[in-house]
Amino acid sequence: MSPTKKVFTYIGAILILILLLTGWTLFFLSRRNDTKNNPELHGDMGRNWHNQPAPLRAGPKRCTAQDYICCHAETGPNPSEKGLKLVIDHDGGADDALAITMSILFEKYFNGPKIAALTTTYGNINQSQAIVNSARILKLCNRSDIPIYAGAKHALISGIESDFFFGFDGLGDDGYVAMEPIAIESVNAAVGLINLSKKYEGDLVIMAIGPLTNIALAITMDPDFIGRLSQLYVGAGHIYSESFPEPEFNAAMDPEAYYILADNARVDKVTIIPYSQVYVSLNATKKWRVNVLGAIDSPIIKALNGYERVSLASPGRVWSLLDPAVAAMALDNSIIKEYRNTDNGIILCGDKRGVNTNNFTSKNPNSRLVYTAFVKKYKKFLFDVYSASSCSIKHS
Repeated sequence: MSPTKKVFTYIGAILILILLLTGWTLFFLSRRNDTKNNPELHGDMGRNWHNQPAPLRAGPKRCTAQDYICCHAETGPNPSEKGLKLVIDHDGGADDALAITMSILFEKYFNGPKIAALTTTYGNINQSQAIVNSARILKLCNRSDIPIYAGAKHALISGIESDFFFGFDGLGDDGYVAMEPIAIESVNAAVGLINLSKKYEGDLVIMAIGPLTNIALAITMDPDFIGRLSQLYVGAGHIYSESFPEPEFNAAMDPEAYYILADNARVDKVTIIPYSQVYVSLNATKKWRVNVLGAIDSPIIKALNGYERVSLASPGRVWSLLDPAVAAMALDNSIIKEYRNTDNGIILCGDKRGVNTNNFTSKNPNSRLVYTAFVKKYKKFLFDVYSASSCSIKHS
């Protein structure tokens, strides 16, 4: 080979080597950038941990007496999260008083959801008395700033009569007479619910713990109403069985309203809490209610003891009220042990009018249903929430 050819051969080899080195360098640089921008490409070793946000929590956290707001069920929103607002739609009985006072104390001492309003309806008592009782309960808690909306006075078509389980005035028949005018909102409860759902879209939680007439009217007037809520907790109905063959009180007061709710419910927005499951899972005793919860030294508990005096004097040893159970589980989802998705409904005709139906195998469920709950957590929650008020009074 001539000297000239050798020179060109060496130059060609050097150029090829340079091209190869350049190509490999560019390849590795591009892979490095891909890994940096997409840390999941190569697993944990490729992650840029310094730029990753810290996890919100390492895993499910157990509640302590002072730490209820940190606990929530994995399957749904927790109304204790910052920014959520709460409306309690109720029928003015002593059980409603428990739910309302509990929610007020939870907001004050446990950073719970801000109570945006109370909406009233008939049920335990007539709707006018429910307004009086709402104002009385709010005054007891020094929260007369919470708006009261007057709601439905009767069922859409027909329903059962009240049994006045908590007395004819709903709060123990102690002879209380309202001495001051009661300020109520200028629009009715259904319109108020719609307006609040727009004002707090995505952040509004509703506890419906009476007949569902106000809720049904809101849905009928505004089909998008449920979609704007964070969550609707419905305290009504039974899971039909030999033990619970009859309609539940709130469902039977207005079956058509329940039907409208069920027909428009969404599994991601509506949680049903049937009384049958509360009775089975959260079955405390009247002895515990009187001697433990009722012994807490606070004006609120003393008032609640009086509100329940008629119902506590009724036959039986069981203390198992729906409304405070709904409130407790809505405020602290960790009390709930098991949800089941269901296509929930209600029978409107015949001798089973007001009886609920559930299809737990449906491929198109319309709601999630609280199937079981933890009674010890429930009782501890009640005791700690009401004790917080007592501690505040003693140290003030």
